[in-house]
Amino acid sequence: MTETTAIPLNKLRAWEGNVRKTEPDKGIDELAASIAAHGLLQSLVVRKDKRGKYAVVAGQRRLLALQSLAAAGRIEEEHPISCSVIEADADAEEISLAENVQREAMHPADEFDAFKALIDKGTPAADIAARFGVTENVVLKRLKLAKVSPVLIAAYRAGEMTLQHIMAFAVTDDHALQERVWNDLSDWQKEDPDYIYDLLTEDEVTAKDRRVRFVGLDAYERAGGRVRRDLFSEGEDGVFITDPALLENLVAAKLESTAEALRRDGWKWAVIRSTFDYQEWSKYGRRYPEFPPLPPELTQELESLEAERDELWEIEEPSNEQAQRIDAITDRLEEIDDREAVWTDEIRATSGVIVTLGSKGEAALHYGYIRPEDIRKESKNADAGSTKTKAQGLSASLVESLTAQRSAALNAELLRRPDVALAALVATLVSQVIGDRHRDDTPCQITALEQSPHRVEGSAAHAVIAAEQNQWCAALPGPGETFAWCLQQEQDRLLRLLAYCVAQTVDAVRTKTPHGDERVAFTDALASALDLDMAKWFTPTAENYFGRVSKAQVLDALREVKGGITPAWESMKKADLAALAERQIAGTGWLPLPLRTPPQTQN
Repeated sequence: MTETTAIPLNKLRAWEGNVRKTEPDKGIDELAASIAAHGLLQSLVVRKDKRGKYAVVAGQRRLLALQSLAAAGRIEEEHPISCSVIEADADAEEISLAENVQREAMHPADEFDAFKALIDKGTPAADIAARFGVTENVVLKRLKLAKVSPVLIAAYRAGEMTLQHIMAFAVTDDHALQERVWNDLSDWQKEDPDYIYDLLTEDEVTAKDRRVRFVGLDAYERAGGRVRRDLFSEGEDGVFITDPALLENLVAAKLESTAEALRRDGWKWAVIRSTFDYQEWSKYGRRYPEFPPLPPELTQELESLEAERDELWEIEEPSNEQAQRIDAITDRLEEIDDREAVWTDEIRATSGVIVTLGSKGEAALHYGYIRPEDIRKESKNADAGSTKTKAQGLSASLVESLTAQRSAALNAELLRRPDVALAALVATLVSQVIGDRHRDDTPCQITALEQSPHRVEGSAAHAVIAAEQNQWCAALPGPGETFAWCLQQEQDRLLRLLAYCVAQTVDAVRTKTPHGDERVAFTDALASALDLDMAKWFTPTAENYFGRVSKAQVLDALREVKGGITPAWESMKKADLAALAERQIAGTGWLPLPLRTPPQTQN
């Protein structure tokens, strides 16, 4: 037998035997706000305790919420509370358990509709938030979910999808699009809310787009651009650009500002492009930075020190003082020759810069391009003849050995540039599928024929490739499971794997069997796209180069690097000269001709 009566709040206490022991105070602020706005909608169940107090058998959270309101001064400590008083011999634990177990939580979809109904009645979102003890953002999220297609909400109520699915669909208000996407999905695709989100936003421009990063979201908004924010996404993924045309104009203006600064800096021309098309620019010549000449006084000092060092080297058993002097001379020579390659005024006056937008949202500058009309025919012919003569001066086996190093370096560089690997893959497939179908016209053997590392084992490039291979061997599943595994991977990881696979097919080795001009041009374009610096991957030594070419070619290399040679060098034995060239050229970045990327001029 129970009776309902009003009991002052300060005479109520929590019953120690309450079955709810895990986080009983969770959500108390929200409950307190609801009680303050709507009153206590359900009486507490109590029984008499000692010294005129009452133990709350059922309604512990409501008691905590009421006590919170009293502590905040919103109700009196003696505020009368509606209570149902049970007999002293009633099973209090069973009553506590019944109240907690039999309660059925409201379905989230019902909550969405209830919040929407309040808004439709004219209740401001801020008032709803205050009454139910939640943030205004929570109210706005509920309203956003309530706007999802009723067809999909019905499927949610029927258990055909989860709340995460509804949140994904809420990224757009287009009910027809929402329903079409859901109906077109296969069963396994329907299991992934992220896949649905990506489909609905695949044509949208988000704040992580490289164009937005380049311009800056704040700059876009200051220019009058508007954005749409997804309430259920965090960071750049949930910010959508609604005026792509304005964004493109801002990108062009900022790139043009960069181009104008380059023109003022002495470059003959600078043009902007949205992307950089190597095929388009392959018609142009190319210049590279050069080492500036030494001042006359340093040139004289360098020649004097080199002559002194050569004399000391002739001593078979130098004393300690002589050995120390050699070391001191070497240190000073390195100090004198420590200078960076620069874009000279002459190069700037005859070439230009292509300004594009880089993949990470930065201005990408491609320096040193020469327009076809600026290249004198005589100069082109002379350069071509000179290049051919020098190349023919090397043995076929040496050219093969050197280009094997370049091929390995291209492999290694591709590992860090999935974007270039993707372009190389597509270009190769195009040449086979819709081109002339000359499979040998590209260096990428996409059939896919993994290239042998036997020519470059022990090199820096081979070490990088081997390390990457070991990582993938450990990560990949067993035979027959690769496709399923790939479907589960993030796109960035698949691109990295693609880069590794494409890299393994690259064969830029020049053998005795001649290759077509297109393959050579493709290889050079690939090297240019990767900003390949073979000096990072190959250092000419007496063993791998100077000992395998003629004495005249060694002296030519020294002249190119040093600006001249001493008479003593001309009289040295071949083996000694090769060793000297190795020391003199170390650290200068000089490379044999087959390892350089030549200027790309129009045929």
